[in-house]
Amino acid sequence: MNKKLIIRVLIAIVVVGAIGAGVGYKMWTKPHPKAEDQKGIAITTVALAKEYGADEKAADAKYLNKVIEVSGTVGETEKNQDGGLMVILQTEDPTAGVQCTMREKTATVNKGQNLTIKGFCSGNGITGVSLTDCVINK
Repeated sequence: MNKKLIIRVLIAIVVVGAIGAGVGYKMWTKPHPKAEDQKGIAITTVALAKEYGADEKAADAKYLNKVIEVSGTVGETEKNQDGGLMVILQTEDPTAGVQCTMREKTATVNKGQNLTIKGFCSGNGITGVSLTDCVINK
């Protein structure tokens, strides 16, 4: 094989590798989107649970991975496996609420409190609809 051809191929591989590394680095260091920086879809806990109960596929198309502002009454609070705060908002079904994993571990909420929480919808699970990276909407 011609030495010039080998050198050109090696240079092309290095250039493509450098471009790939640059793109990868840019994607890796890109800031994580925050719920409070985006306009959310406003809905009550009861309406959200009803939509997921009626047609989960349609509700996923409408809400999954989108920011929603869900309003309801705090049914309970608990710590998750990471030590973070999980707020469960009541729905009409006492066995399934809207589970909101709060970003701030020190957020303060009380059982029975009415509030609006903003976060990313991660779909319907065994115990209800889940939201992640949540903040209390003031």
